[in-house]
Formats: sequence, C-alpha cells, structure tokens
Amino acid sequence: MTMAPHDPPAPRPVASSRTNALADTTRPGIQPSQWIEAAIRAGIVRSESDIASSQIQPNSLDLRLSSRGWRLQCSMLPGEEGIERKLERFGWHSFDVPADGTVLERNAVYLFRCDESLALPEGLSARANPKSSTGRLDVFTRLVTEHGVAFDDVPDGYRGALYVEVVARSFPIVVRKGDTLSQVRFQCGPSQLDDADLRAELEQEPMVIDRAGRPLDAKSLRLGQGLFLSVHLRGAQGDIVGYRARKTARPIDLAVRDLPRERFWERVAWTKDEPVILEPDEFYIFASRELVRLPPHLCAEMVPFDAGSGEVRTHYAGFFDSGFGWAPAKPPSETAAAVVLEIRNHDVPFLIEDGHPLFRLVFFRNSERPSKLYGQGMGSNYQTQRLKLAKQFK
Repeated sequence: MTMAPHDPPAPRPVASSRTNALADTTRPGIQPSQWIEAAIRAGIVRSESDIASSQIQPNSLDLRLSSRGWRLQCSMLPGEEGIERKLERFGWHSFDVPADGTVLERNAVYLFRCDESLALPEGLSARANPKSSTGRLDVFTRLVTEHGVAFDDVPDGYRGALYVEVVARSFPIVVRKGDTLSQVRFQCGPSQLDDADLRAELEQEPMVIDRAGRPLDAKSLRLGQGLFLSVHLRGAQGDIVGYRARKTARPIDLAVRDLPRERFWERVAWTKDEPVILEPDEFYIFASRELVRLPPHLCAEMVPFDAGSGEVRTHYAGFFDSGFGWAPAKPPSETAAAVVLEIRNHDVPFLIEDGHPLFRLVFFRNSERPSKLYGQGMGSNYQTQRLKLAKQFK
C-alpha cells in the first residue's frame, strides 16, 4: 500500500494582486479574525471545501482533519527529506476515515492531512497549538509542514499542505473527517510583549485578579519573559480541586456530549492534612489560582515552565484568544477566567501545593482589534471558567 500523501489541494483560482494587496496592507502583530476572513478570500488560506465561519476565532483558525490518515512507527519531522519520503520510511499503513469515524488507540502515533493548506506571502509566518478541548482530553497534537524542522511552527512565506500529528494518551478517541483538534494563528513581524510592555499593560488594565476579585499589579506578580502564574489547590474540606484521568479502554467520541465524568475521571479533593502528590505518568486537570482577562488588543500563549521547578509538563493547549475572561460592561470578578492546567508528571512522585508556580503566559499584541472576541456570541465553551473538564463531559 502506498504511503505517499495525496497531492495538496489545488489552489483556488485567485489573482495574485489580491494576495499581494492583502500582504501589503498587513500590519505587524497577531492577525485578527477579519484578516483571516480576507486571507481565505485572497487564497492565502486554502481548502478543498468551504471554510466555515465557526472555524474562525478572534486570533486563530481551527484546522480540520481530512479523511486521509497514517499510522506511524514514531513521531517524526520531515526535514530535508520531505513528508512523502518520511511516510514511505516510517508510515506503517495509510487509511481513509469512514463516515462513522475511526478509533485512535492510546499512545499510538497518527498523522492526518488537514483540509486547509497555506500560501503565505513573504513576511508572514504562523504557529499552531492544540485546541483547549484537545488538551483536556490528554490528546497530544502537533502541526507538521512538508519540510518542517520544528513542530507547530509554519515558516515565513510557507506554501504547502498542513498535517497534524495526533497521540491519544489517557483515552482512545473516535475522530471523523472535519474534526478540529488544533488551531493556527498568523503573525507579521515581532508581536510579543517584553516585560516593560507587560508591566505597562498591567498598570492600565486589570488583566490578572485574585480569587477575591482584587486586581494584581506587576509588583505582586512575577515577571520574566512573560508572567508566571500558579496552581489553585485550596478550598473547604473535601472541595474538588482537580481531576485525574482513569486508565480506561473505553473510547471518547469527540462528537458526543454529556459524558459521565465519573467513568473517565477520579476527583482530587482538598484535604487539610493531605498534600497533593502527582504520580508518575498520570494525567491531571487543575486550575490556576490567579484569574485572567485579555483585552481586545492582546492575546496570550502558555509556554513550558522552567524544568528546574520540577519535571512536570504543565500544558498541551496553550493559546488564548482576545476577549478570554474579558467583558467591559461587567466587573472583572464576574468575567475573569482561570487557566486550566493539563499536567503530566514525569519520573518520580512530585508534591505540589496551593500557589506553586507551574506555568508562564506570554502576551502578544494584535495588529488590530478582532471583529469578534472570545465569549461574545461565539459559543465559547470556557469563558469565565474555573476548574472545567473538556466540553464532552457533563
């Protein structure tokens, strides 16, 4: 059986002047929803089927799985050989996803071609992250380009197909053509805030508040190439502060809702005299102690934390669109949202306590205000969240 991928989708006919015109007017920063819509019309973002408006987020585009997949021997980057040659060497078999879906087994490595492809002009790059629900299901995804040398990074001026690597860790999952497991954002020029910029933003807008609703300024927060935040593990005796994934062979169908959480998750309760100890190779869901709100001109990404603080992976899904936890007409205490932490421990049992710093947020400046904001008429699942499992659960 041939392991070569299908040819990338044929570009839709589009006048190059339209592409160039959009590129020439693109402002520095993370590109907003209205720019993504224009990029689709101009042929910068292409697809074999129409791109739905629901795929377009304030600062990102949801990428759909096509019907073409491969079971791989191992995770891989194409590099100079390219994706076709790598699939010939390391692809065990290819398959087409049936209409009723296909099961992805735990800890097996799969690769899917995305419906979307890109024809980026010079000066424009992109970066991908797993979607929030993907990470909360302990599904590990990474974007791959045709000659990529780094996961999730789409180089400046890239023209070609996109692929997503998928590894289900805690639960088998059922996927179908059109499922969206990852999202991509587009960037022109430098956009990340340095610590001086971030300090100024914190003085202008209460972007971080404590659980009592009090704004936290730069003096009460730890800054260092971003903002360090901590885990929330305190409550009344017996309060649920987290969840641990059960080892189960029962698949989770991504299209199903209202699953009983007890079948898939064990509760982690706060008890005054018992610490929370993370066991090796177990998957946990916790929430941040601090609450976050992103004004329309900023978005943010969660990035790996300093390994010197413990061998703990603190997230899979890491991007937050503009408007997360933010609503100008309401007090910050009513809208600010916790950051949900997807944690996998490594090697040895590891003690965590309330207020333990476990992750870092970096902030980005948008090129302009998005025409749509997270949580405002978009059916956003995690606005104003505290501790919350993926949308598939009750």
